[in-house]
Amino acid sequence: MDSQGNIKTVEPLDANSRHFMKFRKNDSLFKNFIENLSKQFKDPFHFGLYRIVADKVEASVNVLWEMLQKPEENEDTIKLMQVNLEEYSLKEQLGKVDETRIDWEELSAIGLSREQLLDSGNLEKMLSWGKSNLVPITIPFGDRTIYTEARLAFRENAEGNLTLAIHTIRKEPKLDYPFMGVQFTGEDKTNLLTTGNLRRIAEVTPKNGEPFQAFVSIDPLTNELVALKSNRVRIPTEIKGVTLSQQQQEDLANGKAITVEGMQAKSGKTFDATLQINAEKRGIEFKFADSVKFSEAQNIRTRQQQGISSKICGVELSEKQQQALNKGRTLYIRNMTDKARQPFSAYVRFDTQENRPRFYRWNPDKKQGKAETVSMAEGHKTQVALSLNTVEFIIYILALDELIW
Repeated sequence: MDSQGNIKTVEPLDANSRHFMKFRKNDSLFKNFIENLSKQFKDPFHFGLYRIVADKVEASVNVLWEMLQKPEENEDTIKLMQVNLEEYSLKEQLGKVDETRIDWEELSAIGLSREQLLDSGNLEKMLSWGKSNLVPITIPFGDRTIYTEARLAFRENAEGNLTLAIHTIRKEPKLDYPFMGVQFTGEDKTNLLTTGNLRRIAEVTPKNGEPFQAFVSIDPLTNELVALKSNRVRIPTEIKGVTLSQQQQEDLANGKAITVEGMQAKSGKTFDATLQINAEKRGIEFKFADSVKFSEAQNIRTRQQQGISSKICGVELSEKQQQALNKGRTLYIRNMTDKARQPFSAYVRFDTQENRPRFYRWNPDKKQGKAETVSMAEGHKTQVALSLNTVEFIIYILALDELIW
């Protein structure tokens, strides 16, 4: 009911199914009641949870009811009785991964050590049950060794044992095949490829598990599909100083995107953004008007995987520099080093045909005669051959990925 005592109703649509109490005609009254109570407890949407005195339930409920009739007057007392659901979030429940349970030999088998993960900052993420960034790994394959990149995470299997989950890079998301029992429609595929998110709630069924309602997104680093239980995400009533309407909250809860204007950044400036739940980020994702579309970002990442890395001749490139090179722009990069450890600076442009960076003494974008390629130490002369080997290796990896899939 609203503040005037009028009963609120919603249309009987799938999008509103989380509001309904559900009854099965062949089940007992007690079973139906317990199932609905359990559903609301796991996913409290319009309901608050309050502490009351165990041996004085009836009197406590009456007092609470009276206070809720005048919430403004009793705000402080209500807050003391109300249960803060954030205190019981998944992260708090799981705690940290116990390092004594980790099989470090399993990590050593793919060419990694605890020190490497610690130095890169990935160990902390993994100990919090999150995924690492992309890390280089080695995979024994017959009498050969495959070198690739993957995201790693610690997970518990059905027996409760701690295992290493390896999320390898896929050539593209597998949208033409069922994902945990979900067959994607044409609209679903468009949403996933353009935004990275399904933009609806899907009922997924894991292997040897119970079905559950979930948000579905694409991991932008590996092209892997990720599902997140819908009851693991708390839908806020306020974001960055802006109170969300009831409709906005419902749209977010159903996986849809909403536009929120006038939010306030830490700097004090106001900004507008499109918000939606992202399963990979395990929460709300902000997208701005000038953000690169998901599909365009994927193309950039694919080209980076094929040629441009985050480092050229010892110099770490920023994401903007990598994007600029991918778009065919020329950059002047200082203090690079060749294989003979000799420093040099040069204009750099990425050659998409030969899949390698080219180095110039003069800016090739300006009209000043034929651009002169910088001569390099012997180590640089092998770069072309290495690039061609890289192309062959990528083709091999993609074929292997299809086989493993």
